[in-house]
Amino acid sequence: MAVSVSALGQTSRQMALDRDAFSLLEQDFVVFNPHYKEERESRVQRTLALARQLFAEEAKGGKTTCGHQVLFELESLLISSADFKLIDARLHDLEASIGQPASDKADTNGMWGACYQQWYLKLYATYDHLEAHAEDEPAPHPLPAFLAPVSTPERLTAYLDALSVSDVQHTGIDHEREFNETVATLLQMIVRHKPENYTADPALRDALLDRVLHRYRNPETGYWGERYRRIGREDFPDDLSITFHIVSYLKGKVPDWPRLLDTTLAIKDFDYPAGWLWKGQFWNHNNMDVVALFRYGWPEASAAQKKAMTAEIERMLTWCLHDSLQPDGSFKVNIADGSLEDAEYYGTSFLARLGFFDPAERFWTTREFPEAAEVKQRILTFVGAHQGSGPTGDNYRSTLEALGVHRSRKSSRNVENGSSGRDNDGRAR
Repeated sequence: MAVSVSALGQTSRQMALDRDAFSLLEQDFVVFNPHYKEERESRVQRTLALARQLFAEEAKGGKTTCGHQVLFELESLLISSADFKLIDARLHDLEASIGQPASDKADTNGMWGACYQQWYLKLYATYDHLEAHAEDEPAPHPLPAFLAPVSTPERLTAYLDALSVSDVQHTGIDHEREFNETVATLLQMIVRHKPENYTADPALRDALLDRVLHRYRNPETGYWGERYRRIGREDFPDDLSITFHIVSYLKGKVPDWPRLLDTTLAIKDFDYPAGWLWKGQFWNHNNMDVVALFRYGWPEASAAQKKAMTAEIERMLTWCLHDSLQPDGSFKVNIADGSLEDAEYYGTSFLARLGFFDPAERFWTTREFPEAAEVKQRILTFVGAHQGSGPTGDNYRSTLEALGVHRSRKSSRNVENGSSGRDNDGRAR
């Protein structure tokens, strides 16, 4: 039977799989629990109501680190789990955190993210804390003891292989978020030796790179993603976020850029997790990721691809400036942003990555942006009014670095290739 191929090189089956990735996953959960959709919807509504209260507390200057950690874990569970007892417990924790300012602290293993329960989220929070406090030129350090679950090639491959495939219909769990965040953090620590100049075993590094480049990538699309076991088949939808993290942490040194760019353009009208959109609309976080992929791939792109990428950047930029950016210098908040602070970072970083503020970063066009100075000042005014609030405790450092303000030697390294701050390669939420 012949399989049609799109103008951008994707098979019709892969295009359908990417387009329907969310609905297929929802169907998997319904197979596991026939009442999944109704049970989930009631929890989503409770989460939204509590998130609005948390955002209002943050807007008033509240220190909301613990509440935002619970919220992000809860949001992760709502897209990855049918364990409603656990979700209800986290809802209770979120409700209890409202109006109770709390900062983060380390546990006895040296891991941060005190209000997270999942190990991969504690790992994420720990990396961010260590990165924020690392010296500019740290002395060599051994890998931290808290990486014991992945400290040998055998442990590492077993751990990641188990996360790379989900059988939602039988387990009620989608591993995509955990797989994504874990691979991203381990690439930083084991391959790039960040943030404390780690001296990882070369065999551990080689095992991670072998898995990432040769097992977790789809050679037909050039993308990375989670595999899903379904009756009679295994599906491998493309995943923008995972692909972005891997491309960025490998500094663009990945195979088959023309195919990867074709796939990126082909999925532009699809929803998360495969495509650029969030519920049919642009989202600064995904736009930020797309622009970074375009920047890394630009030297390998054909003239036709460059023309298409330029048109899409213009489209995203227009939306950002006219729909997302607000008069007070904030960006319209999406519940998926997780906080006002992160929403500010995503919007600012999107603009910074495409060279809106700095002509030297403008890889895709030679045109000027005379409004850039006024936009930058608006953002700085908003940040100045909100420093000291939010979930991260870094006083909007990442947003300021994206604007080129207060760069230390370390932060200057973080803004290489048009990226910046804690989400140099997409890490901030």
